[in-house]
Amino acid sequence: MHRILSFLSSLDWVSLSALFVAILSFVIARKTMKDAEDSWKQQKWFDLYVKADEGYNTLDRYCAIYKGVAGIGTIQQEEDWNSLMFLIRQVHAMAMVFPKHPAIDKLVKATTTFNNPSNAYEMVRLRLFLEAVMDLRDMAVLHPSVLEIRKPTQFALPTKNPLP
Repeated sequence: MHRILSFLSSLDWVSLSALFVAILSFVIARKTMKDAEDSWKQQKWFDLYVKADEGYNTLDRYCAIYKGVAGIGTIQQEEDWNSLMFLIRQVHAMAMVFPKHPAIDKLVKATTTFNNPSNAYEMVRLRLFLEAVMDLRDMAVLHPSVLEIRKPTQFALPTKNPLP
């Protein structure tokens, strides 16, 4: 018993405490980095989903407005077509930097083979585009913890109740 007490008294407790704090800091920093990386990855999928959804909605709107019109008949239709093509190019620019994935393949298949307005009305294309957007949505879904309502901490500023 005396030996154990002698050994413990010879230890430098300040150094051991500093080592413990350093190890704990490392573990916390590593978890924080992992969480930040996961959040970043999810955000990239979300950004692509939003842009692809915008592209789908623009194509759907174009088809609804100009259904049955062969070629480009008005200046407004030409502007709408050019806007649609520009948006699809933006979607492609975002999608092409992602690793190979079935959702990306479906998106590309739905959007790369038409270059004139008459091809835009193909229902197969619209359906495939929607399926690709839904696949991207599945990849972009927020982790449930993001949506939790958190209780205020002791450091939170008090808020006034706007209701009487």
